[in-house]
Amino acid sequence: MDTKTLTKDSPESSSAAKLLSVKDVCAGYDESLILKGVSIEVPERKAVALLGRNGVGKTTLLNTILGTVPTKSGSIEFDGQQIHSMAADRRARMGIGYVPQGRDIFPGLTVWENLNVSLRVSGSRGIEAEKRLDSVYDLFPVLKDMLKRKGGVLSGGQQQQLAIGRALLLKPKILILDEPTEGIQPSIIDQIEDAIYSIRKKGEMSVILVEQYIDFARNACDSFYILERGSVVEKGPIARLDDGLVERYLTV
Repeated sequence: MDTKTLTKDSPESSSAAKLLSVKDVCAGYDESLILKGVSIEVPERKAVALLGRNGVGKTTLLNTILGTVPTKSGSIEFDGQQIHSMAADRRARMGIGYVPQGRDIFPGLTVWENLNVSLRVSGSRGIEAEKRLDSVYDLFPVLKDMLKRKGGVLSGGQQQQLAIGRALLLKPKILILDEPTEGIQPSIIDQIEDAIYSIRKKGEMSVILVEQYIDFARNACDSFYILERGSVVEKGPIARLDDGLVERYLTV
């Protein structure tokens, strides 16, 4: 797919306030320390790539932001509030949306039933619900054609689109995507990239993208952080993510 260019009038061209700030966070499981003083910032209406080889702490960082892994030290601020001591469900209600690796849809429910779960949780009804559904169908038209199909019979790419659509219906302020291209055919990777681009262009929300497909991250994001051994070793605007950094920190 052609690389997209955002205009001067788009949200990405102007300075943006930070929506999420992770500062000097240490976290892990039981006595094991995985994150060692990690600091990242996600501005409003921006997309940030979180990169690194397997086992460097990316998923632990996501789970720490989500609240499923406790913060041992440091702070997490979201939308002006300190959240590192909040329960995970409260953080979700504040507007942290999550699409996990492996998609995690309800396989026994139809596409419509999967989407309707999010509408009920978000409290969207009537015209508002129709508008939010239409926005999801605009991003992923295949979902509208498959409303009566069970989630479990969809292809991997279709399930990923459903998982993202379901998360979007919750009206998050930030959407966290954990390796959305894993096991997905190229045509649907392009559609997911288009969806992230559309979200950024409209200024609807911020995005954190954990991704192994470097070209996808380059096209979809504004900036990046690279983790190694539980620490941030490189960061910057996405244009700085050159082949040298990729070879040093991201190749196997």
